Amino acid sequence: MPARITVCYTDQPAMESYLYEQSGYLIGRAKECQLILEHPTVSRQHARVSHSNDAWQLNDQRSLNGTKVNGAVVTHSTLADDAIISIGDLDCLFEAKSMSQIAAINEHNTWRLTQSKLASPSSNTDYLKESLIAQLHNLITLTGTQRGVLLLGEQLDSLQVCIAQGFKTGDFKLKRFEGSVGAISRCFEKAEPVVAMDVSVHDLLKHRDSIQLKKISSLACIPLLFDGRVVGVVYTDSQLAGKVLTDLDIEIFHSMGLQIEAAVQALLLQQSIDNLQKVVTDKHVNENTGYTLFNLCH
Repeated sequence: MPARITVCYTDQPAMESYLYEQSGYLIGRAKECQLILEHPTVSRQHARVSHSNDAWQLNDQRSLNGTKVNGAVVTHSTLADDAIISIGDLDCLFEAKSMSQIAAINEHNTWRLTQSKLASPSSNTDYLKESLIAQLHNLITLTGTQRGVLLLGEQLDSLQVCIAQGFKTGDFKLKRFEGSVGAISRCFEKAEPVVAMDVSVHDLLKHRDSIQLKKISSLACIPLLFDGRVVGVVYTDSQLAGKVLTDLDIEIFHSMGLQIEAAVQALLLQQSIDNLQKVVTDKHVNENTGYTLFNLCH
């Protein structure tokens, strides 16, 4: 039976690969390896996985940092389903999969990616807000996270909840936020995404007590830009133990993040147009003809 191996990095998306019967796969850092793992604790030719006698076999290739299966050091092992293979400091989940299961997974992944790239036309303010609600829902659904929130504001301490799913929205205060304040703060202040496949080993987040208290297992936070500056963030996370964010999930985050950013920009522009139309209707000059982020959240 074929198999899937999921490599869990601490600082980048998990990597999924499929292994097929009557084949051998060299694992290591060298370019000639079939499964290339870029990590300093992995040897150039670290281990080999092959299929013979109706079973998957793992053989260490005299690696410097050793190979483990379910925590035990091995030089050779017959792999059982759901085995945890440790290649140096990298943990890899080994799962037996039938060809029909692999086909179903690939079909579902293609659907997820296609759905994430479906752009919706923009019209008036109400429609754009409804579109944002749908986009946040799609982001959570397609990545398999549990909850998400869109926060808008001119400054970090003035962020307001615009849209939320799975979070409380009343009387929002960043310090009382149920998600990761550290991730949102870093994302907003640095204007760069914060992604943690496993929060417990993330350099920025693993020492924060709030992460343990809130039982967050993985998260992603994306900055939203307008006129070259950050005007908010979109945040999603999961409290499910063992939830893995893969490279496909990150691609979906990127694609959906761009759509949400475009919708926020359209909302701000639409609000400016609405304000200008009101000025013309009232036949007087109103200094407040620009956009107000706070108003978009209500």
